[in-house]
Amino acid sequence: MVKTYRSWAPWIAILPALILFFVFKIYPALGTLFFSMTDYNGNIDQYNWVGLKNFKNALTINFNDLFNAIGVSFTFAFFTTLIQNILGVSLAVLVNLKIRGKNAYRSILFMPNVLGVVIIGLVWTLIFDPYSGPMNQILGMFGTSSSMLGDSKLALPLVIFVQVWTSVGYAMVLYLAGLQGISQDIYEAGSIDGAAGWKSFRYITLPLLQPIIGVNILLSIIGSLRVFDLVMILTNGGPDDSTMTLGMFVFKTIFDSNSTQGYASALGIIHFLVIAIVVVIVQTYMRRREEKLS
Repeated sequence: MVKTYRSWAPWIAILPALILFFVFKIYPALGTLFFSMTDYNGNIDQYNWVGLKNFKNALTINFNDLFNAIGVSFTFAFFTTLIQNILGVSLAVLVNLKIRGKNAYRSILFMPNVLGVVIIGLVWTLIFDPYSGPMNQILGMFGTSSSMLGDSKLALPLVIFVQVWTSVGYAMVLYLAGLQGISQDIYEAGSIDGAAGWKSFRYITLPLLQPIIGVNILLSIIGSLRVFDLVMILTNGGPDDSTMTLGMFVFKTIFDSNSTQGYASALGIIHFLVIAIVVVIVQTYMRRREEKLS
């Protein structure tokens, strides 16, 4: 009896978590997949099975809108991931030095991660306000001005900037953990062979940080391709759809009176597939790169 209980004990322990995961993750995902193949529009008693029609419409009739959203998402994810990881590594190296007040610097850099997205979005909206925002007041000192988030050419770079500002502290903490896990004996051995300064960073630090770099890149890509809340607060996808990410596009389609929720569900599935394909490609590349370095 005791032996039987011990064999079932681990499953009993994780059962509550499995139930919650199924109820809040698996069940909604299966529901989205089901309704993506119907013309469901909010009335559970009135919908028809349409098969892959919603997906066909997304890839044909509404292809331009979908293609624009995917392009904006890829642009957003690429530059956010690139800038965030370069800054994350650089800041981690700096705050890992033996300098006075480094714990305070770490806290300040990480602080945006503990703020809510709504607070961050509203604060930066006020900062970029074209009439009374401090950014335009600074530009006014140089005899120029800008509509900031209202400029279709400037809106996406500004949203990328806010996203990087928000999440670079988290990347820094991960890189910092990786740096502190590197033994000083390795650096001392490298210095004997003439590896100091940039050479030490290039040939010792970066190769040993490869696992952390891979994790950070994947987290950044997934987060960037999923983003919609920050975009909604800052620009609502405008102006002229210049910041209409795929997540924002799906969100707005749900509340579009000309679209069914079944069609929005199909877009949600496409959104998931895009993220999954990108993640698989990047993860495969990073794994092969780590194998070569090792």
